[in-house]
Amino acid sequence: MYFSIPDTTDISAKRSSNQHAFTLFNIHVNGNHHCSLRYSQLRAFNDELQRLFPVSMINIQPFPPKKFFNLSLREIDERRILLERYLQSVVQHKSLISSSYFDDFFLNAQRETFLSELVNKTYSEKINFTIYLLNQHKIIIENLSPYDNTSKLFDACANKIQLENEYLSYFSLFFYELKNNQLNIIRPLFSFESPYLSLEKALKLNENYCIVFKKTYWNLNYDFKLIDNRRTRNLLFIQSQYDIEQSEDLYPSDIYQQLNILYENNSFKEYILLSRTSKFYGYIILQQCSINDLITEKLSQCILTIGNNELLCCIINDDKKNTNLFTKEFSFKVTRIRCWKVNCAKQNVNIAFEYLIKKDTLQWIIIYTEQAALVSTCLQSMVDEILANKVVTTSSISISDSSNNRSNITNGLTTRTKSDLDRLNNNELFDKGDGDDDL
Repeated sequence: MYFSIPDTTDISAKRSSNQHAFTLFNIHVNGNHHCSLRYSQLRAFNDELQRLFPVSMINIQPFPPKKFFNLSLREIDERRILLERYLQSVVQHKSLISSSYFDDFFLNAQRETFLSELVNKTYSEKINFTIYLLNQHKIIIENLSPYDNTSKLFDACANKIQLENEYLSYFSLFFYELKNNQLNIIRPLFSFESPYLSLEKALKLNENYCIVFKKTYWNLNYDFKLIDNRRTRNLLFIQSQYDIEQSEDLYPSDIYQQLNILYENNSFKEYILLSRTSKFYGYIILQQCSINDLITEKLSQCILTIGNNELLCCIINDDKKNTNLFTKEFSFKVTRIRCWKVNCAKQNVNIAFEYLIKKDTLQWIIIYTEQAALVSTCLQSMVDEILANKVVTTSSISISDSSNNRSNITNGLTTRTKSDLDRLNNNELFDKGDGDDDL
């Protein structure tokens, strides 16, 4: 997650309930305004994290100190920058952002920020919620509170679908844009937000937003855990259909006619198995991206596809005489990315990552896309899944206590164990050099 505080809001004494003027710091998550908080609220947040997680907080950026006199405009902006760095440091630690205190704090902050915008709404009022599947089928969830968090909505949706508990971790909720009868992914829902409040605010900016229930894993071997259950097979079939429709124009293949025959015969399992042979099966496809061509160094338009533990940049052919859609492809394996950063400047949104081009040679790669925050989220979840699988593989071979090697999955995103966090924070995978292929 990319936390930022791009600006502040001054509340005059007349607007304040206690007749004192104060400043609100507007906190954005992945470019979207999530809440507005006073310095004192953020200081209380820091104090509680220090009490609950003293070890994890050792390496966190220092919290800006309290001052006893009114701040000038320059000092307020300096505090804004320091608070932003502090929050960005906090969200780098899985142990902090996966805690119930973190979720509760930012959920309540969102509620308080947008409570005044909900005219005649009360905590006791119930609402109906519309959730989409990737085939645009609607699921109506009844009797929810507008202040319920993502987990409440997810559980209600899974219950409506009658999804068994053992399959819950393979699915999650996402924001999509439904435009021209096509669904395009925006971002996953976070555990610390109210889907209703987030959706209401998003709809004011874009009336085509909706919430979609879909699979959330990258490892395609998990398909075989879902394919023999009727309900999960149906969800997997819908996902497969969507993937084929998204990629059909990008990847010529002779399997599409066979898939149509299987669909007409209601052979859903066979349809899924055949669609898995498609090049972009299981990939997220993002249009209107650009990258510096690694050969010509020219900034080139590309389609970015994310999946199979890689970022695949397909350079778009701008030569009208050439019938090929793409001129070349650049594949960036997740296991060769040392680190990455997101730049959300208004005129220059991009994601940059340090990549192992060849043995002992790292190079910064920049992909320009409005969905840079989503790409970062995808990278993180792929890394988490890879680490979790390594832990499972190690624990199946080792005779050591399995409780020390267990990795949990929550809403489809793997949670790192402490040993994984220690390794990653110390860059051991990079420093020790596990070979030319992987960092």
